[in-house]
Amino acid sequence: MSERSDFYNDFFGNPDISEREKYKYYTLNNSNVLVEKEKIRKIVTKKGLSSVMNDTKWLKLQNAIKQLPFPPPYIEKLIIEDKTYEEVKISKTPHWLGNWEPFYNEGMYLFFTIEYIKVRPCYAEHRGNLVAPKIFDETEEFKNLLKELHIPYEEDEGIFTIFGYR
Repeated sequence: MSERSDFYNDFFGNPDISEREKYKYYTLNNSNVLVEKEKIRKIVTKKGLSSVMNDTKWLKLQNAIKQLPFPPPYIEKLIIEDKTYEEVKISKTPHWLGNWEPFYNEGMYLFFTIEYIKVRPCYAEHRGNLVAPKIFDETEEFKNLLKELHIPYEEDEGIFTIFGYR
């Protein structure tokens, strides 16, 4: 193993270092991330967007998801993608759970790259080919969590859209 990977394992695996400190360190010191940040900044300026969420709010949301019965499924639209709002779809009752883990655990993308996420706080558990799936719904819990954290969102037919930029 190289010194760099040893450092990253020690740093990101250290429970005494906060998620905010880990995120901040990585986004300020990784040369690839710095290049990506500049690229994103130019796209945001070109599209005339403004930041809605900040790192602190994303981190609080990411951490608070652990309080819910299950990590709600979501789909993200990254700022570099050329998709319309209508093209970014999430099913009515997803059969998968959302990965709200930190970026270094191959979870969520770096926050500054997320234009928005669409969250469907429902989960359909497969119980067999001849049996209807069991539906778990944490819509109210999720809505309360967003309100508690003062995270702006739009809700449409049970889909919550959280904008990183608008």
